[in-house]
Amino acid sequence: MAEYEMFKTTLMGGYDKEEVQEQIQRLKDEMAENQEAFKKQLEEKDARIAELQKRIELKEDYQARLEEDIKEKYQKYIDNYESIGKLVFEAQVKADTLEKETKEKCDKMLQDAEEEAKRKVESVQAEIDDKLLEGKKKYLAVQEEMNGIVELINQAQKRFMSSYKEVHHIISSMPTSLNDLEEDVEMELHEMEAGKAENPETDKEEELHLGDTQELDFLDSVEDIAELEEFDEEDEEEDEDSKLALQISKLLSEEDEAILEEELEDL
Repeated sequence: MAEYEMFKTTLMGGYDKEEVQEQIQRLKDEMAENQEAFKKQLEEKDARIAELQKRIELKEDYQARLEEDIKEKYQKYIDNYESIGKLVFEAQVKADTLEKETKEKCDKMLQDAEEEAKRKVESVQAEIDDKLLEGKKKYLAVQEEMNGIVELINQAQKRFMSSYKEVHHIISSMPTSLNDLEEDVEMELHEMEAGKAENPETDKEEELHLGDTQELDFLDSVEDIAELEEFDEEDEEEDEDSKLALQISKLLSEEDEAILEEELEDL
């Protein structure tokens, strides 16, 4: 229905009765429908309120039961509060005493361990010093012995150089080769033959004497060469031995010095 609804009028100037009644009936019907709807809403709300009220009551009952349970469970603790406080205090005192005793024992154990470690370090240090002193003595003894060996080697080298110079002088004074020696012999023979033609008897004696002399000189030269070769071989062997001895001395000296340096660094 519109907000403002106009009724139809009659010829006499009044409203149409049927139309007015129809309109009134429609209004009644609408009001009845609205009342039913409102009634239904009220019923639903009442039901909701009742449900909520019931849930509230249930919650209140549950809360009351919880409070009762809590009261029953913790009432003995509440009743024994003083006893519990006393127990807590005694436990705290015992804990403090135990902590103090434990700290004292730990400090004592730590002090004993430090003293024991200090004694062991001093003992080990004394042993190291003894071994180092002994090693130093051995090193000095070996060094002294090696110095003696080196001195002997130096003397042998000096004697070798002297002998070598002497041999070299002998070699330089000899003919350079056997061919030169043969040429000298042939020249002397040629001169002797020329003199023999002038004085046969004298030449014969000189030839005999010269032949013996030349033969002896030749044999002496051969023996000198053989001795020189043998001497050179011995010198080579001595030279190799000298080099080997020097290498051994050098290696031993380097090893001893390295050992001594390590021991000094440890100190």
